[in-house]
Amino acid sequence: MRRSMTRTTTRPWHFSSVICLLLPVALTFFLCTWNTEAAYPSSALKKNCAQTARHTEEILGDNFAVLVKAPFVLAGNVSEDRLREWCDDTVYAAAESLWNMFFTQRPRKPIRILLLRGDASYRKTARELYGDRRVSHFGYYRSQDRTMIMNIGTGGGTLVHELTHALMAPDFPDAPVWFSEAMGALFEKCTIREKRIKGLVNWRFPELAKAHRNDDVIPLEELFQKNRSDFNGPEKALLYAEARYLALYLQRRELLTSFYTEFRAHHDTDPTGKKTLQKVTGTSLKDIEEAWLTWVEQLAERRETLNSK
Repeated sequence: MRRSMTRTTTRPWHFSSVICLLLPVALTFFLCTWNTEAAYPSSALKKNCAQTARHTEEILGDNFAVLVKAPFVLAGNVSEDRLREWCDDTVYAAAESLWNMFFTQRPRKPIRILLLRGDASYRKTARELYGDRRVSHFGYYRSQDRTMIMNIGTGGGTLVHELTHALMAPDFPDAPVWFSEAMGALFEKCTIREKRIKGLVNWRFPELAKAHRNDDVIPLEELFQKNRSDFNGPEKALLYAEARYLALYLQRRELLTSFYTEFRAHHDTDPTGKKTLQKVTGTSLKDIEEAWLTWVEQLAERRETLNSK
């Protein structure tokens, strides 16, 4: 008698099946690790910040307070309490907002911020430490050694401007000059709430309003082509004003974050940002410029009305 047998067949595992099972786990682990590293300074960065702080104490002397809040090392000839206020209420508050809204790559090396309480000590420090003699009255950023030197007696506007440059550098290192300065200048006057930073109308607007009245506005096509020498040249005031208020226009339309993200991603094929601007607005550069200038005109009229009251 033949014995009947029941055969159990096991199907072989396919490589694709294994990948499908493991991919979600691996992706979750990667995202958790990446978010942790992005949100919290690494041990190496903390160590480098401590070393930078010690070096800063040595070169500045006992009259300066020094504190560390990675990736920042702050020093100033102000009280420790005042230095901490600048750190927490301005530097770190702005940094968290910029990371939240724009920048995904955080600094991996310390950023040193020197806060000098008056013009004399500011210029003396710039000259003695770095040999810099022809400097802005407000402050500047030395990208080569990631150091901000600020005349903090003028307020915090330039501090946030230069901070934006320092934090944008590792995230969008190839940004053209017009956009780098647009972002920096935009946050010279701003509000910061719940990790959201918004630029406000500031002292640069009259330069743009005047140019618009006189039909002297530099076309956007030309603005996008300007280099560093242009932004330091005779047209400096107007170039900064145009770049800033184009960024403010995009912010008011809630397009600035998406423009930044798209521009950073496609910079290789769109080095000036022209194509990306047309993409995020859904219109031509000519129409964008017309709408922007109409907004500038309306803003000027509202300001004139307010000033006349």
